[in-house]
Amino acid sequence: MRSEITMSLAPPKQEPHSSHWGKSPMFLHPQEADLYIQGFVYQPEMCRKNCGYYGNPAWHGYCSRCWIHERQKRQTSPLTDGFRHHTGTLFMKSERENTSDLGQNENTARVVTINTDTMYAQHSQSSYRYFPTTDVTADPRCFIPWSSLESMAKRDFSDFLKALRRPEAQQLNAQCTNLIQRLQNAKNLTPNTMGEQIQDFYHRIADQFPDHMTEERGYFLDNIEKLVMTRLYRSVFCLDGSTDEQKDLLLQRRIKSLKWVTPKMLQVPLDETIVEVKDWTLSAVTAMLEMDSRRAPQDKLTCVSRASNCLFKSIRASKKDPATADDFLSCLIYITLRANPPRLFSNLEYLTRFCNPVRLTTGEWGYCFTNLCCAVSFIENLDASSLSLTQEEFDCLMKQHKTELSTQNSVAQQSTLQQMQHNKKLLAELQHRQDNLIQRAEVLEKELRAWPQLIHGEVKEIIRRYPLDISRTSSQS
Repeated sequence: MRSEITMSLAPPKQEPHSSHWGKSPMFLHPQEADLYIQGFVYQPEMCRKNCGYYGNPAWHGYCSRCWIHERQKRQTSPLTDGFRHHTGTLFMKSERENTSDLGQNENTARVVTINTDTMYAQHSQSSYRYFPTTDVTADPRCFIPWSSLESMAKRDFSDFLKALRRPEAQQLNAQCTNLIQRLQNAKNLTPNTMGEQIQDFYHRIADQFPDHMTEERGYFLDNIEKLVMTRLYRSVFCLDGSTDEQKDLLLQRRIKSLKWVTPKMLQVPLDETIVEVKDWTLSAVTAMLEMDSRRAPQDKLTCVSRASNCLFKSIRASKKDPATADDFLSCLIYITLRANPPRLFSNLEYLTRFCNPVRLTTGEWGYCFTNLCCAVSFIENLDASSLSLTQEEFDCLMKQHKTELSTQNSVAQQSTLQQMQHNKKLLAELQHRQDNLIQRAEVLEKELRAWPQLIHGEVKEIIRRYPLDISRTSSQS
């Protein structure tokens, strides 16, 4: 079954707002409010158990705490089905309205529900348990003084690192180092288990911030995430021999097999004959390719967000109107097919395991990430009906593309053989020149060795022919 986008007329729901992560009914980040972006607003869903927290698509629509309890009961992997239970809601405004009037014109809002029930439905089933942390040094509540937390809630990461060198921050530094070393030395823990321990570490830190410091709490968790995950990156991302590596290859081949899909088939509203639109599109493709080179989850999300912003600008330049949710999603699918980002599956898994969950489910980053997951799900399940084609047309295009690929491969092979033959001739000519050079060098070496003897003989001959007669005179006193 494919990912679906359903639309219905309904005003947006208003949820009660509360801001404490662990003690109040609901934690609300400042970006967790309705996200107004390019004419529509994204609103995340609540936890499936109605506990008051927001659900995360990486945890099947549960919040992190409910998901831990649920997994302990079911003994299953947190990412076996990825995003299968999560549903995001986009509230779109009519073109005549401004985003600031959304609450006043409830009857004109449309609801766009993105259903990702089948996202990564083919993941292999793996069973393991969550191992709670038993080391007291890993519990932030035991050793981090409030004054240290407040002073290090910096937006800039370099300022955070400077604050981390202060004496009052050494306990926090020791806890982060202990966590990093413990996970690096853990040989039997899967990346999923490590992700849960990282998420539990985030939650324990977030619980110490008071209700009115939601912004500082977000900055602090972002810095902690970047500090920890930059050092853990090699130990948790796309490990050799893992299933993530195999699924990366499958997804990359799938995208490569769909290179024949045109913007018109996807109903992409981009006019690439406009130079500005072409430049923004290329910038979006570049940002998607850069995602794999980043280490921290937030840096990867920044690349996705930058690509999305470039798409919004290109859509606006093409249509002269704000982008709709359908426009953005179709463009995101198009540039994903065009870019074919390396290790895309591993990057999505890495984000769902180790990113601050608030960033994945709220704000601009959460919206862009959700749409990227929908785009990948669409590509994985793309068929004839997805492109408004008949099955015969779809099969013909796929077969034609395979034929073109085989033709290109044969042409490339012939070109390679010709180049090899040409290189072989060049090597033979180079070998002949080298042999001549070696022979001349040997002759020169012989001449140089014979030259001292020749000079010595000539000197003797001259002395023989012109002997020197040395006469001595006696001095008289």
